[in-house]
Order: sequence, then structure tokens, then C-alpha cells
Amino acid sequence: MNNILLFGGTTEGRKLAEYLCRTNAHTDVAVATEYGQQLLQEKKNLHILSGRKDQQQMEQMLHEKKYTCVIDATHPHAVEVTENIRQACEKTHTKYYRLLRESTDTAKGIWVASIEEAICFLQKTTGNILVTTGSKELKKFTALTDFSQRIYARVLPSADVILQCQQYGLTGAHIICMQGPFSTDMNAAQIKQIQAKYIVTKESGKTGGFEQKIEAAEQTGAVAVIVGRKNKEEGLFFTALQTKLKEEHGIFPKSCVTLLGIGAGVGTLTEAGRQAVLEADCIIGAKRMTEALASFGKDTIVCYESGKIAQWIAKQKKYQNIVVAFSGDVGYYSGAKKLYDLLSDFEVRAISGVSSVAYFMARLHISWEDAKLLSHHGKKEPILGHILQHEKTILLLGKKEDTSDICTMLCQKGLGNMKVVLGENLSYDTEKITEATAEALQNVQTAPLAILYIENKAYLQKKRCFGIEDAAFVRGNVPMTKREVRTVVLSYMNLQQYDVVWDVGAGTGSVSVEMALQCPFGTVYAIEKKKEALSLLEKNKQKWHCHHMELVAGAAPEVLKPLPAPDKVFIGGSSGTAKEVMKMALQKNPNVHIVATAIAIETVRDLEQCFSELDMDWQCTQMTVAKSEAVGKYHMMKGQNPIWIYQGRKK
Repeated sequence: MNNILLFGGTTEGRKLAEYLCRTNAHTDVAVATEYGQQLLQEKKNLHILSGRKDQQQMEQMLHEKKYTCVIDATHPHAVEVTENIRQACEKTHTKYYRLLRESTDTAKGIWVASIEEAICFLQKTTGNILVTTGSKELKKFTALTDFSQRIYARVLPSADVILQCQQYGLTGAHIICMQGPFSTDMNAAQIKQIQAKYIVTKESGKTGGFEQKIEAAEQTGAVAVIVGRKNKEEGLFFTALQTKLKEEHGIFPKSCVTLLGIGAGVGTLTEAGRQAVLEADCIIGAKRMTEALASFGKDTIVCYESGKIAQWIAKQKKYQNIVVAFSGDVGYYSGAKKLYDLLSDFEVRAISGVSSVAYFMARLHISWEDAKLLSHHGKKEPILGHILQHEKTILLLGKKEDTSDICTMLCQKGLGNMKVVLGENLSYDTEKITEATAEALQNVQTAPLAILYIENKAYLQKKRCFGIEDAAFVRGNVPMTKREVRTVVLSYMNLQQYDVVWDVGAGTGSVSVEMALQCPFGTVYAIEKKKEALSLLEKNKQKWHCHHMELVAGAAPEVLKPLPAPDKVFIGGSSGTAKEVMKMALQKNPNVHIVATAIAIETVRDLEQCFSELDMDWQCTQMTVAKSEAVGKYHMMKGQNPIWIYQGRKK
């Protein structure tokens, strides 16, 4: 195998590294900084070497590893590094290539040969200066009179770089920490913001954002001071280098593999899919797929097992552009899923076709964004539960008797009148769509590959059981509604999946969390004024992944004003403001259902008065809970505080 050493870190270097990792060569990429290392990702045939190296270290590395060739993709102004690489290659008799950066010579501005010459020019001027040449060159600018007042340095957002700038005497307002690339508008905005009369840049070519800086200078009237190359380099541009590597070392890209979904049938092949087949050297797939694409006249391999397909692709050397054909959409119950991992050494792209689901539901004129999608092809799903939980269920079938088995099962469960639509041979000349009841299709025999749509108007909404044990919550010194009381409270609230709920006086958040779990498509607002409680609320919110639960810091009723109208309200603690809370909830939603708890006698009296004065139908439940507690070798019942639970809504 060819072994390549690439000195990179530049945009061109990263682009070349990405290309080389797709070839039959192994590449070591040498970058000078940790930042450069972060921009690259190691792969099976791509290894990253971090740290600066002098000429002697380069020679030692070339001697030890016997590289096929060395590619220099360092920055155009890193003259010393380039010379060290060139000398090391000459002494070790290693083939050397220089990757050139595309450049432009049309820029308008003051051209200078070096940073020192730029400083000499700027010394004779006045006005702010935007320096975009990086932190390494910044020290040289300290020679300028009024350096700390005139210079605004744009540098990478690194703690070390910021410290370095500060050591040179720049304050925070004069340090612009940003990572490129920068558009013309961004450069212009920065020039205007700091009122710069000059912008200092290196002639770094297209990929270095040079043109955008010059355009911004022209737009804003700033003068561009350009550090240009003294001499044009010799070397190769990207495409020419690719050709050289192929001709001189046999380094070429591995086969490109396209995972193509041909749709419900060849008649639904997308334009992108058609183009992929036209460009292909070879098509692999099950017999039905290769026959569907036979009119394109490509070489075909009949195979449908992912492992065997991957093995064949790895061993073959004849084809450079291979299409693996699948039915429908490669992202929906497709064999393409296994091939992604098996083809990790190849350049793989995926083109989805029109899935049989999309085609079928379009033919039925039924939307399916809220449908439950299942595959009964090669697997046995517990489909009854899904059908009972959803209004729409769509199943991909794989055997002739699948429809009969499913409809028979529905009839056995007393669901024979359920609407069922069967689709067979979709998009082909023999397409057949049958709408009936489950009872009518109990004994039907279908085409091997079919699709079934089941409609259940009386579906059950999925709900998580409540009553999480107390120890499962993050606890503190804040009072918490205990499990037994919480369970009764939640049962009285009759929460629905889309409810908007206020939890006033949320405490630790045990009730808020349980309500959020019951309302996966709604929002729970946990209102709390105590800092310790707010901290516990946040911890419990994160623990239970209740990201649709909103924490509201402050005292009710003031903080309730901007909240949306609630469907349900729970008052676990209101500090004497229960009536105001209820009034606001009723103003926002006259049909709101309110549940409140009380321990103190005074609170019991206040709540009864609130519900009555607000003309609500209400009910009160008083409960006392006692739990066993070990005392030596005995267990004694220990009672909790009696609690009153009020619930009601407007008459």
C-alpha cells in the first residue's frame, strides 16, 4: 500500500486529506497545532500527527516510515516550513509535491512584501487598523506608535491567544475572537463597527477569504494593506495533483457506491435515481430490482444479502461507480441500513426513492404524518397494541397469508368492523387496491409484497402510568407531595396528552414531572418562588428528560399573566393567593379544571371559600396515609399529615 505524508492544516490540506482517505493509500497528516488537529477526523486509513517539526525531525520521520511521497499543503506564507520539507525530501530521496492555492491578482490596495513593510507604511498613517493576519504576527505590530489604541486584532477564539493579545497590551474591546470563514458583509460590518481606515491581510487566495476582505474594504472605503508573495511558487493545483498521484503511484479513489431506492416500482424512479443509474458501471440488487432497471443496459449482479454484497464490492477491481438497488426508500425498513456500516471503507451516497407508504397513501388520498408505521416483513410485531393506540396504522407485509392472519386476529378481538385497505403490486400494471373490513379479508391471499392500512376511529391514547416512588426524585429540604397523595391528585386531574398545565407552588417538582410525563405533547409550567426549590425543579426536570416542562421563577399571580391559558391547574402552595390564581386561570380559560391541596385548617377554610365564591362545582376528599416503619424487630404504622384535596370547575 502507498504511504503518504501530508503536511496540512490549511483548507487545501483538509480538502486533500478528505480525498486521500477515500483512496487506496494510507495517509499521515501532519498539523502544527492542536486546533488544526481538531478540524480533521481520523479514519481507518487517515492518521493525524500533531506538533511542529524542524528539518531534522522531518528527515528522521521520512527515513523511518519510508513514505511513497510527501505533499506540502502548508500556508503560502509558511516559507521556512516549506523549505524545511523540501530539504528533508531531498536528503531522504523522497518524492515531493507542492499543492498550490488558487489565487487572485486583481486585488486593489497597498501591496507590501512583508509584515515589517506593512508596519512601515502604517507608521506614517492615522486611524484604526483591523489586523487579520493572525496572532503569530501580532507581536510585530507592537512597534507601531499608539499600537494599543489603533490595532484591532481578529484572532481565533482560544484562551491562549487571548492571553497573548493581552500581554501585548490589547484590551478586550480591541480583541475580536472569531473563527472564519467570513463573508464580505461580515468583514464590512466589522470595519464599520471599529471605524477602521485600514485592513491588513495576506494574499491568501480564495480559500483564505482574501477576496471577501478586499471587497469589504472597497465597500467601506477602507485601505487594504496586502502582504503579497515575492515570487510565485511552483507546484500543482488540486486536480493536477490528483492526476499525478494516479499516474505515478497508482493512487486512485475507491469505488463510489450509491445506495439507490428505485421507488414503489421503476415508474416512480426519481430523476436523481435515473441519473445515478445512467452513470453507473454496474447494478447490484435482488432479481426484481435488476429486472426493473434492465432497460438501462448496465452490467448486473443479482444479490440481496448485505454481507455478500459488501464482500463482492471489496474484492472487485473492475467497477468504479456501483449502484446497489433497493425498493422504495433506503431510509425506511431497507437493507441499505446494514450496508452503511459494511461499506465504511468506501465513498457511499444514498438516494431515496418514493416509498410504497408514500405512494399508497397518496393513492388513498389520506395524510399519514400521524400514522404508526410498522413492518411485518420478516418480523412479528405486537401489532394489536399499536392498532389500539393509533387511529392510523400502516404495515408492510411480506407473505401471502399476512393480511389473512392480521384480519383474523382483529376479528377474534371483536374488531371485525375495522376499516382495512390492502395495496398489492403498487405502481405496476397489476396494481390492486382493496378497501373492506377486517372481517371481509379474513381468508384473502395476497401478492407476497403488499401493504395494509388499518383505521381505528376508537383508538386509545397512549398514557404512562403515574405514581413514581418518592426516592426516585432529587430531594432537598423543600416539601414534596408524597407518592400516595400525588397519585390521587393526578387521577383527579384527568390529564390528556396535549394539556397545558400550571403547577403553582411546584416545590421539588414531583407533581410537575409526573404531569409532564402524562402530557407528552403539551406544556407544564412549574411556578415556584424559592431558589432552593427552583434548583431542585431543574435537576428533576433534567433527570426525567421533561424538556417540555417550563420553570417559572416568581410569585403567583403576577408571574402567571404572560402564560398561555391552562387546561388544568394544580395549586400545591399559593401563600394565600389561591383565589387570585383561580381568577386568572378562569379568565384565560372558563373551562379550566382546578385541583388544590391543603394541610392547615386555615387553608382548608380558604379553599372552600374560593371554590364557592367563584361559583364552581367542587368536591373535597380528605385522606390520611400511614406507612409501616421498622422499629427494632417490629414494624409500626406511622401516619402522615391528613390532607384535603379539592377539585372543581366552573358551573
